[in-house]
Amino acid sequence: MIWFVGAGPGAEDLITVRGQRLLMEADLVIYAGSLVNPELLKCCKDTCEIRNSAFMTLEQVIDAMVQAEEDGKKVVRLHTGDPSLYGAIREQMDLLDEKRITYQVCPGVSSFSGAAAALQAEYTLPDVSQSVVITRMAGRTPVPEKESVRSFAEHGATMVLFLSTGLIGKLTEELLAGGYTEDTPAAIVYKATWPEEKVFRCTVGTLKQTADKNQITRTALIVVGNVLDCEYRRSDLYHPEFSTGYRSAHAKKEVSGHKRIYVIGMGPGNRNSMTYEAAEVIERCQVIAGYTVYADLLKKEYPGKEYLTTPMRQETQRCQLAFEEAAKGKEVAMVCSGDAGVYGMAGLMYQIGQEYPNVEIEVVPGVTAALSGGAVLGAPLMHDFAVISLSDLLTPWEKIEKRLLMAAKADLVICLYNPSSRKRADYLQKACDLMMQQKAPETVCGIVRNIGRDGESAEIMSLAELRNKKVDMFTTVYIGNQETIELNGKMVTPRGYRNV
Repeated sequence: MIWFVGAGPGAEDLITVRGQRLLMEADLVIYAGSLVNPELLKCCKDTCEIRNSAFMTLEQVIDAMVQAEEDGKKVVRLHTGDPSLYGAIREQMDLLDEKRITYQVCPGVSSFSGAAAALQAEYTLPDVSQSVVITRMAGRTPVPEKESVRSFAEHGATMVLFLSTGLIGKLTEELLAGGYTEDTPAAIVYKATWPEEKVFRCTVGTLKQTADKNQITRTALIVVGNVLDCEYRRSDLYHPEFSTGYRSAHAKKEVSGHKRIYVIGMGPGNRNSMTYEAAEVIERCQVIAGYTVYADLLKKEYPGKEYLTTPMRQETQRCQLAFEEAAKGKEVAMVCSGDAGVYGMAGLMYQIGQEYPNVEIEVVPGVTAALSGGAVLGAPLMHDFAVISLSDLLTPWEKIEKRLLMAAKADLVICLYNPSSRKRADYLQKACDLMMQQKAPETVCGIVRNIGRDGESAEIMSLAELRNKKVDMFTTVYIGNQETIELNGKMVTPRGYRNV
């Protein structure tokens, strides 16, 4: 087996752990001459043969590898930095392929990374440069015309130039012709990470002067770009208002003495249907406030929290309790079934929040029952639909009746929340009677009970059959439009796509 190993930029402890292990096990090491720190070779075993490729041709290198392979020896071809950058390994691989000799590559730390470390620089800064061009000047070894330094300079990105110090005068001309200005920041890094490392900061206009003054003619990288000396925008990655797969944008700290309270839609009731953001915020909050039934759904998932609960019709008191705890500096989650902005607490929280100006409110959305129940039934809401609550606690029945009639007249699919209770046992019947003034008795309808919870069930029936169904507050009702059909046991409202 032949191993191409990256020796790293120079420092003996910047070779990878894998690379060092391969050196320790090798029977033959062919290293890239003065470009590789000889200290790295001290870890080789006493019986290891070590050869300097500076005195060898490609054919001699391959012959040595082939002979060692035939003798059953382990070979390391040690290149500077990372073998994939100016390492001339492709030609070696091709010849090994011809001879059917297997090989693998162990990557290394490139000197362009070592140069950034020496400069204490970041090559990619927001609003400055998001790209790094790694290239070289054309000299004895040409480069493709379309990859000239001049053409790359037109982009204004960060540039790292290998093998170009001996052509620094011509390099300066090309950089300026491509669009960099004479005062564009630049640097020359000599033998990055080696004990003799030197860093010379300058500008594009003073590159040659700097190199001449310090007698730098080889073994140096040239870095060009505004990232070396500029103002830049803070990265979004760790910004408190930026969401990632591991952290919510709601993970904000108090600003200017303000506290924060979250109004969270917890979805239909099970953890799997809760959004990642909602679960993350609830996990972080110390206090959970909510209607008793909804809070009880969370206690098994989130034990050890402080719970503030009130029964139905005590929503105002519940909100006030939550604000009082938030005002003390605690992180509070006001949880609602489904979505907090759909028959939830978001509106009331904003109203009561006026009494607590130092407590900021953030709403975290959830999956409302119309959507989660619709998914259980099939696809009843594929076209225009209306969501209407039959609860008359806050809305007079006369207004509910008018809304039902108008939605039915417009032939909307209608989703009914809170269809029945002990005091409103006949409200669904009344609603169905109103519907049948505008909709046919055979209109396809559906109900879903206990969405996302134990005992979840669904049924599809006609509007006439729906009229006599027993439902409760944990049932969501769907009344189709003229096009709604039952399809393979599912309730589907066609959208009318062409060619379907």
